[in-house]
This record gives sequence, C-alpha cells and structure tokens, in this order.
Amino acid sequence: MQILIVNIPPEFTDADLKSMFEKFGTVHSAKVGQDKKTGASEGYGIVEMPVKHEARASVDALRGKEVKGKTLRVKILKPDDPFHNTMKSEARGSSGGGQFRGDVSTRGSGALRRGGQRGS
Repeated sequence: MQILIVNIPPEFTDADLKSMFEKFGTVHSAKVGQDKKTGASEGYGIVEMPVKHEARASVDALRGKEVKGKTLRVKILKPDDPFHNTMKSEARGSSGGGQFRGDVSTRGSGALRRGGQRGS
C-alpha cells in the first residue's frame, strides 16, 4: 500500500521517513518529494508498505502527530487519488501547479467549463 505523508519537516530525508514507518512493519520504499531543480524538499513523502494491516496501523498512529514543529497529514493512497494525476502530469513535464493542495481532480474539467457539453 502506498501512503502519502504531507507537511513533513524540510530537513527530512528518505532514511528519516523510512525509520519512522519501520516501527510499524516492513517498508518497501520511502521517498521524500524533492524539487527537480533545487533538490529542496517539497514537504511530502511516499512510503510503500506491502502488508495492509501494518500500513493501516502506521497511518492511524502517525496521522496528526507533531514532528519537529510540523503536524503530519497521513493517508493511504488509492489508485484513483488526485495525487496520482498530479504526479503523472509532473512526470510528463507540465507544472502540476499545486493541484494536490486542494485535493481537486482535473479529470473531466473541460466538460464543466463548457456547460457540461462534451465535444463542443
């Protein structure tokens, strides 16, 4: 299961993130999001844990926890989560523009701008 952690301290490394979750079970990977140009932390991370009950336990325990003055927001990522759409667009080279911050999906937005008439 993939877990999204938002509002992590800027000095957090992949190793820090991994060690925080290893207390709850096996961690397959842990990655802090970094700006491609500067290498600075973007304040979020993705942890992948293969065992569902361990992943859920970590989310329950760490959600709302304060770490170095920052309150963590932690959730399990589902395949249709808007965060995945943002990451795909960034991988293609577009800006992404902070779409995750408001949890707003961009799918189908063209139909809404045109009054619900697709293809016009």
